[in-house]
Amino acid sequence: INVKKNNLGSVINGLKKINNFYGLTVTIPHKVNILKYCDHLHDEAQETQAVNWIKFENKKIIGNNFDGLGFVKGLKKSKIMTHNKSFCIFGAGGAGMAIAFSLLKEKIKKLKIVNRDELKGKNLKNRLELFFPKSVIEFEGFGNYNLSDIDVVVNATNIGLKDNKDIPFDVCKTKDSCIVADIIMEPEETELIKKAKKIKRQVHFGKNMLENQIELAGQFLEIW
Repeated sequence: INVKKNNLGSVINGLKKINNFYGLTVTIPHKVNILKYCDHLHDEAQETQAVNWIKFENKKIIGNNFDGLGFVKGLKKSKIMTHNKSFCIFGAGGAGMAIAFSLLKEKIKKLKIVNRDELKGKNLKNRLELFFPKSVIEFEGFGNYNLSDIDVVVNATNIGLKDNKDIPFDVCKTKDSCIVADIIMEPEETELIKKAKKIKRQVHFGKNMLENQIELAGQFLEIW
């Protein structure tokens, strides 16, 4: 369902009136905006203040977030270890926030956040520091980011989605052993992934994040 921001409320209210409609997944750009329509948030959504799954239960809207859990599970299935590794996330929106929380729960060595909107990026850093050690979390502006010591760099923006041919960061700034991960699912092979493969970086596709949260979402929606 392709919904503009100013129509989100009316669409959600309409779906509530459908007796056999039980829930849905929420994608970019509504993962934060959907919060205002939720009557209750489960733990992951409460922590991250972002929602990517909602269900309708007794005329109430309940929100949850499995992006971070799905992303980490996808890494592990691909034999990409998280413990004591340095990560960098480009993007401080709902997906970036969820991934950041889940990675920090994995006892990683360092998390660096890079965002074009510095205030938004710093706000995410400040929120994370309410839950995790300050020494592990960094923020860098888009004009001066350094990737030379990063083990896994993640595109959590919408840059590269569908027909967008842009690349969210300079892959050539990564070290040879760096893994480049994207959360974009369409196209599967974004311009970022193509560039990373061209310079011989290991890549991790966006579909992994969704595929590895389906079971969690099914349990949440109580459909299997």
